Amino acid sequence: MNGAIYALRLKLSDFLNDPLGHLVIDKIHEVYQIQNFKLQLWYDEGDLTPADLKSFIEKYEKILHYKTTIRPSRDPDRAQFTWYNIIHKDDKIIDFPLRFQYEHECGWRAGGVINGLEQFRDCLKFVTSPKPAKQEKTIRKQKRND
Repeated sequence: MNGAIYALRLKLSDFLNDPLGHLVIDKIHEVYQIQNFKLQLWYDEGDLTPADLKSFIEKYEKILHYKTTIRPSRDPDRAQFTWYNIIHKDDKIIDFPLRFQYEHECGWRAGGVINGLEQFRDCLKFVTSPKPAKQEKTIRKQKRND
């Protein structure tokens, strides 16, 4: 790791009870293999039942073994740095930096989250990949004007 802290923020209720929800978890795990990052999950009060949350934790605690936080509030935790935010267009918070905003795709919110995770993966690869060596400056010679 290059000393930078990468954190991904997602809305848990967008993919938890979705038929494509397991694909979101698989994509998160795939991206984690490229570069370590912190996962910040959130949901609005009333979106999830305690049983839904408990089953999610029991089902995925072995896969999501890295630093994961779950908050029952749409307000971002200012104590935690968020490097990349994937959010639905209806959940936009004006004072929070926006990285990827999606709309419903074919009625499935998880499809938009997956597209956001692919964009996150591409950004993470770009930022963490080795940069090309600097080329030597070319010496410019002034042309004669006689």
